[in-house]
Amino acid sequence: MSEHAERAELLGRPSMSEHEERAELLEDHRAALGRLMRGHRRRSGASSSLSGYLLSLREPTGYLVAAGLQQRDPGLQPERTLRSALAAGERAPILVGVMGRSALAEIIAPLAPVTRALAAELRKPVPAGALRVLVAAAAGAELFTVKLSDLPPG
Repeated sequence: MSEHAERAELLGRPSMSEHEERAELLEDHRAALGRLMRGHRRRSGASSSLSGYLLSLREPTGYLVAAGLQQRDPGLQPERTLRSALAAGERAPILVGVMGRSALAEIIAPLAPVTRALAAELRKPVPAGALRVLVAAAAGAELFTVKLSDLPPG
C-alpha cells in the first residue's frame, strides 16, 4: 500500500485509485517542479521540449526509471538516495526532476513494456504552455499534462 493510500485509510477516507494517488503526488510536488522548470528555462530558454518526472524510489517502476536515468547521469545514485532517505525515516522518497522530453523518452523506452508505451506517448507533441510529467508511483506509471501557468511561483 502506498503512503497516500495509507494516509487516506488513516483519515477514514475511501481508498484512492492508483491514478488518484499519482495525481495527488503530482499535486504535492508542483512547487518543486515549478522551481526546477524556472531554473532550467533560465539556463536553456526553452520549455516546450522539457518534461518533468516524479519517481517513487520505493516503487518498482519508479526505481527502474531512476536506474535508467542514472545511466545518463551517474551522480543521480537512486540506491544511495533511497538508503539515505529510509535511514532518515522518510517513508516514501521521491526523486523529482526536469529534463528534455526526447532524452527522457529515449531512456525509458527500453526499460519495460509500460515505460515503452509511456515513451511513445512522451514523444507526441505537447500543447503550447504545457509540461508532460511522468509520475511513477502507486504500482505503475502514467503521464500527466500540466499547464506551466499552474505551477506555483518560487
